[in-house]
Amino acid sequence: MTQKATTPDERFLIKCYQTALAKGDPYQILDYRSIARSIGQKETAMKNIIKHLAQANLIKKIGETTLQLTPRGCALVLEIL
Repeated sequence: MTQKATTPDERFLIKCYQTALAKGDPYQILDYRSIARSIGQKETAMKNIIKHLAQANLIKKIGETTLQLTPRGCALVLEIL
């Protein structure tokens, strides 16, 4: 069985979903910096990724460093997994 390659955007969304789900709610507000470190992305690259994910309505920026997945983002993660 082979695993499909994922982009940094997809890895970030999956990790956000897994982190939020571990806290009990897939729509939990998260700090993106710890997630970026856990997937090996630099903070400056993550700001660009987050901007594009927010424009695609996959995440919602809450504050300067906090965000949450949207229902559309959760649906995409479940499709990927």
